[in-house]
Amino acid sequence: MITALIDLMGTFYQAGNPAQMAVIARSMLTTIPGDLVALQFLGLALYQLGQTEAALRIFRRVAEKAEAGLQTDLATTVEAAAVTNYREATRPASGLADAWHRIGALLSKYDFHNAAERAYEASRCARGRAMVPPLRLAAPQE
Repeated sequence: MITALIDLMGTFYQAGNPAQMAVIARSMLTTIPGDLVALQFLGLALYQLGQTEAALRIFRRVAEKAEAGLQTDLATTVEAAAVTNYREATRPASGLADAWHRIGALLSKYDFHNAAERAYEASRCARGRAMVPPLRLAAPQE
């Protein structure tokens, strides 16, 4: 199911349909709350729809999560799904390389440079120019 949603996201991105991208991203967030892939693509879609303040709020959440690391237990279904989302959204056949690059540019524009670098790396992965970087996971809270 994750692969199908990522593929749909790529199809809607390539078709220039940010409204449908937002629908898919919100659907992913319903299933996987706080998912970084879905948040970034929702931010991109909102920005493309002219909802720049909402996009900024989303990108701020992305940057905060990227700085803090993922604070979830690796054994949870949600964490496994989030890792799968990232892997699928950065595979060369995803059709999302340009979208990741645009996300990186927007994150950089908003001065979220660490998160922007991760998006640029995702773009390189989706172009087949790099290995998919592992998600940085914080140590489980005791």
